Amino acid sequence: MPNLTRLYPAARRFEALPSSVNQLENSTDKAQIAVIYTGGTIGMVESDKGLVPGDKMPERLLKQLETLPEARLSSLPTFDLVTLPRLIDSSNATPQDWLELNRLIRSYTKQYRAFIILHGTDTLAYTASALSFLLPKSLPCIVTGSQYPLEKEASDALGNVEASLLVANSLIKEALTTEHTNTPHLTQKAGLIVFGDKILQGNRASKVSTYSPQGFDSINLPPLGTCSEGKLQWAETKTVTEQVSDSETHFPEIKAEAVDEIPQVVILKLWPGIQAQQVESLLAAPVKGVILESYGSGNAPDLNQPLLAAFKAASDRGVVIVNRSQCPQGSVSMSYAAGSALADAGIISGYDMTCEAAFSKLTLLFLSDLTADEVKDAFNRNYCAERSV
Repeated sequence: MPNLTRLYPAARRFEALPSSVNQLENSTDKAQIAVIYTGGTIGMVESDKGLVPGDKMPERLLKQLETLPEARLSSLPTFDLVTLPRLIDSSNATPQDWLELNRLIRSYTKQYRAFIILHGTDTLAYTASALSFLLPKSLPCIVTGSQYPLEKEASDALGNVEASLLVANSLIKEALTTEHTNTPHLTQKAGLIVFGDKILQGNRASKVSTYSPQGFDSINLPPLGTCSEGKLQWAETKTVTEQVSDSETHFPEIKAEAVDEIPQVVILKLWPGIQAQQVESLLAAPVKGVILESYGSGNAPDLNQPLLAAFKAASDRGVVIVNRSQCPQGSVSMSYAAGSALADAGIISGYDMTCEAAFSKLTLLFLSDLTADEVKDAFNRNYCAERSV
């Protein structure tokens, strides 16, 4: 069972506060935000084997929050810190972890209005993308972390936590004031990334640096806003409001037993001189899906007939292959002859989706009761503004 601790950042005290689930239930100061600590660099501590996920996160986090200037500290909302029983480095995260987070969040939706996930940066964009498909669009769910541990000098951890709390609080207030006007500020609130002063749509973002506080960016969609040193500013652009083309279409339901049978989806990047025999094992059963990272606007070596034949044979067997560009900016068009050859092989377009979004979307689609052809059709739908074209 996760451990719950209520934190009152503005109270500047900790010892006398409720710390057990029973005490929390009897507390009159109801928290509307749940912060879920999953592990990752943000909570790591030194060990004889290097950095490992640390415990006692409530005490450690509150101690750091109390170093904020009084005005900024007093503006932070009360929140419950939910510590998972198994903390991991995010490089060990799997699609099962996405499903478990989805279940945990959904079990708490009657108790909380917004969620913040403290996550390692290595696979943070994958988790944010997956949650954008799994959770209701209107449910504020923020994924954040840090490049450096919480207690490290000049760490970015405290700033990212503060910003995430302010963003979550803002989205809660906005929902309470606009729920009767049906004009939400953000169409897609699930799976946001708050990191390095930026508010990003998670299924449009990728990790771009291993060390910079600006560790994530959204190349094909402008930031939704900024939050720095306690100052929150939402962007005033149409990209913030009307982004979803299939807004009335719900993502296919995931099977109840899905956590025990995660389908194999692989990522294959083209390289000069690639040969069919080098990739045939990646296309063979039990692989069900492939994210193919092609050249430019979706091109592949169309003179390499054995390679194209291998792709077509896999597609004919029911393997769903999605074509996306290796380039961070721009979309797959498949209008060149070298790109149309992939379409002729049964490969579908990934448009301008990030690798993380395409991978999580395809994986989750295979966890429903759809056939391969139905997965292709479903992948072409724009469920959560995961693409712009």
